Amino acid sequence: MLILWPSMVRSLGVDLTACWRPRAGMLTLAIQLTERMIATGRDERRFTLFCSRERPAGLNGADCRAVLSPHRHEVLNKLRWLPAVEADASLDAVFYPYWPCPPRRRLGAPPAAMVVHDLAFRVRPREVPWQQRVYMGSILPSSLRNAAAVLTPSEATRTDLLDHYPVSGLAERVQVVPEGWGLGHVNSAPLPAGVQPGFLLAVGTIEPRKNYLRLLAAYRILKERCVAPPLVVVGQVGWAYGSALDELRAEPGVRLLGHVDDPTLRGLYQGAAALAFPSLYEGFGLPLLEAMAEGLPALAGDAGALPELAGDGALLADPRDVEAIADGLIRVLTDTELRARLAAAGRRRAAGFTWDAAAAATLRALDAVTIN
Repeated sequence: MLILWPSMVRSLGVDLTACWRPRAGMLTLAIQLTERMIATGRDERRFTLFCSRERPAGLNGADCRAVLSPHRHEVLNKLRWLPAVEADASLDAVFYPYWPCPPRRRLGAPPAAMVVHDLAFRVRPREVPWQQRVYMGSILPSSLRNAAAVLTPSEATRTDLLDHYPVSGLAERVQVVPEGWGLGHVNSAPLPAGVQPGFLLAVGTIEPRKNYLRLLAAYRILKERCVAPPLVVVGQVGWAYGSALDELRAEPGVRLLGHVDDPTLRGLYQGAAALAFPSLYEGFGLPLLEAMAEGLPALAGDAGALPELAGDGALLADPRDVEAIADGLIRVLTDTELRARLAAAGRRRAAGFTWDAAAAATLRALDAVTIN
């Protein structure tokens, strides 16, 4: 009797050439997912990391081979360097967790799986840097045709992708692999000097989609109603922020911390009274997951993937309506019964999102496309 064993990726490449950047959502996914895949599969699989000049922080000690590109520039890596090395590295499959796979791949290149984090450049193009619009608009159609599997972090992003790219056969190759909570192993640091427990926390890059101007307008309403704790903002300076950065710096009661390390971030989640996350669009919404995991009551925008992620674990509001944001923030700050309910529901909800589960699902997707 013939026994058919399931295929398995024995030799897997992972593109981390974009992961020299400061930590943000896409980089967090790439690093956390890769680390857990290596930990999960080290006894049965060999991993090759494609990196830009050096291994990314967080994977320095990983027991696997690293191939270093001399380039930092994404276009050079994607169009010239990666197509050559992926074809010559004796791989069963290659995974692209940050940017899409090369739009042109050499004959004999291994099957590729890639992550599409969101469709902001198509859904909300005016809020995305022109360079990213041009880059993604140029390579994504060909990358989607070349990829054997496409992963999205939410059903909302999967729907956006299929709506904007009606590529033949794509729906069968796109599957949802949610992100995970990665701060559970991190020891929280003390709060930054001058920050006392009980503040309102906002986490996200200073850029248009994070909706800081409307958040500030809502915060001013809270101050008028005498229910405004200090607002602490965590996030690196991004792009196209207009007056938001200057207004955040100038507004009384606002503390702008910039980028912080993971121990400080976890300490901030634990010391806050509530999370303000009225984003206009998210492909997943990692700060909301991180807040729910800590039992921190949260107000989130009812757009993009946030309702899907929140479930019953956060309060939602129209992110375009300043009054709705203000009313929601007042509720998560002052309604004792609601706060207790959100804290408990948020923890339950977040428990279902782990990087171990994401790594297992990603490896299954890669196994399914392996050439037998």
